[in-house]
Amino acid sequence: MAEAQVFVKIDEYKDVLRTVGLIKSKLNDAKSTLAKVKELKHQEDTELEGWDSKLNDIETKIGGIDQILFEPSTL
Repeated sequence: MAEAQVFVKIDEYKDVLRTVGLIKSKLNDAKSTLAKVKELKHQEDTELEGWDSKLNDIETKIGGIDQILFEPSTL
């Protein structure tokens, strides 16, 4: 298949190059923003896991206290 020649005005070509450059720049900005959001989500997930663990510890301790206070003593 023979290649066809394409003629484009230089002004239009420069506009296209600028537009493509702008798109690439915006794409890089979007990737950077997404990476920041992922990092924040990771930090949030880590924080929530810590809270969940602490709540489970408190729940276990309260269960132990309930058992001591409300079960008859064998002394």
